[in-house]
Amino acid sequence: MSPSDKTTFAPFILSKGKYQSLILSDSHMLLRTGVFEEQTAEGWSGNGYDWTSIARVIVDEKLPGLKDDLEFDPEACMFSANGPLDALKQLGGELKKVFDDEDLLRDVLSRAALD
Repeated sequence: MSPSDKTTFAPFILSKGKYQSLILSDSHMLLRTGVFEEQTAEGWSGNGYDWTSIARVIVDEKLPGLKDDLEFDPEACMFSANGPLDALKQLGGELKKVFDDEDLLRDVLSRAALD
């Protein structure tokens, strides 16, 4: 097993090994800053905390069975989720869909709570 998968959920990276995580770095977050800037009155900026809010909506609505399996450890410059590999793969698939579709991102963002 390779230590990370940089393509399946790109731009999210699935890190495998002793500690498993799904991450999104700030350089990739910049690609969707415009969508978050549309919501600046609410305080969104598109940082790691904001992506965690997006991930929480996805878990609540699409992956509720994973709620107890995933932990989030964001920073301003990085989104990070930790948990079992299968749970991270499911989350990665859903996050990639949202990242790749700005209208879907806007929709999910409209239901997210600012962290």
